[in-house]
Amino acid sequence: MRLVVLAAAVAAVLALSACQRDSGQTAAPDQATAPVERVPVPVGNDTEAWKAYMRQELAPHMDPRRFRRPFSYFIPAVDPAAEDAAEMKRQFDAQLQNVENAIGRGIQAGTMLSFAGPDSKAVGDVIEQAFKLAGPKTLTGVRIVVIASADQRERIAAAVEPSGAEFIFVEMK
Repeated sequence: MRLVVLAAAVAAVLALSACQRDSGQTAAPDQATAPVERVPVPVGNDTEAWKAYMRQELAPHMDPRRFRRPFSYFIPAVDPAAEDAAEMKRQFDAQLQNVENAIGRGIQAGTMLSFAGPDSKAVGDVIEQAFKLAGPKTLTGVRIVVIASADQRERIAAAVEPSGAEFIFVEMK
């Protein structure tokens, strides 16, 4: 009797694993044929559009063992001629303070920070200002990903380098 129960249990396990394997095989071709749309560089301070763009650009720099969920900082542009210039400036200053607090406090190894925004010069300004608060080699093991225009690369790299963080630059395109 025990032999019959054991045989039935083995048969059930094999049947379930075959079902799971079959369902996985039928789903894969559908996923492979789905076209991948690139998210264009957003214009302006649309935070939802920037979130989607940043997710897309950060994906190649994720590591399933480390750096899975980056702390992303959207640096808003400030247009002094805009009607809501005061609000834009308030948001910029608040984000600068957030970045300064994080860098000044210290970042745990294995953490990934990302930075982007419509005004690459402003992104560079925030990074330069905030990374003055990092001591030499205090961010070893931290990954910094910056999405900006190519003309800001050297300036941003120079600001990040003394901290010891791994620096990845992604050109906005």
